[in-house]
Amino acid sequence: FSLMAITDDFGMHWQFSSPLVAPGNIQPSIAVKKDGTLVAYMRDNGPPPKRLMVSESKDRGNTWSMVTDSQLPNEGSGADVVTLENGHWVLAYNDTQNGRHSLAVSISTDEGKTWSYTRHLELDKRDKDATQSSYPSIIEGKNGLIHVIYSYHRRDTNGKPNETIKYARISEEWIMKGDG
Repeated sequence: FSLMAITDDFGMHWQFSSPLVAPGNIQPSIAVKKDGTLVAYMRDNGPPPKRLMVSESKDRGNTWSMVTDSQLPNEGSGADVVTLENGHWVLAYNDTQNGRHSLAVSISTDEGKTWSYTRHLELDKRDKDATQSSYPSIIEGKNGLIHVIYSYHRRDTNGKPNETIKYARISEEWIMKGDG
């Protein structure tokens, strides 16, 4: 299960939420609805189906709804969601149930009900030699651009692992154009 640590005084004092209970949910990332409801997306280290898990809080994170599987495939790797200034949500995640060879960013214009726009930052279909990309983190800059950093692991021509961090500066419009 997961817990939220909550402070109302910039870290002077802390309290913990009720647990977000389900088999295998860890590392929550939170988006905020216009009505103030918090929505946590979590990686799933439990049994199949491999999907991002989701829970809601209507009391500023003190208590949470039952954790359920979302419709978003995820093989149990980290994900990050951000509420943009315009109210849309952007999510970076491994959008497959098997492996970290595919790293996508998706946009929801309806507070997570649907994720109508998706584009890949990384998509490598080379099976065992595929680049592995994971653990994304997102912020929105003051100019509205979206900044994403993530782990990027590939083998060089001699088969030696090359592990680094990759950075992408993208726009919501770029994501909405899709992979085509």
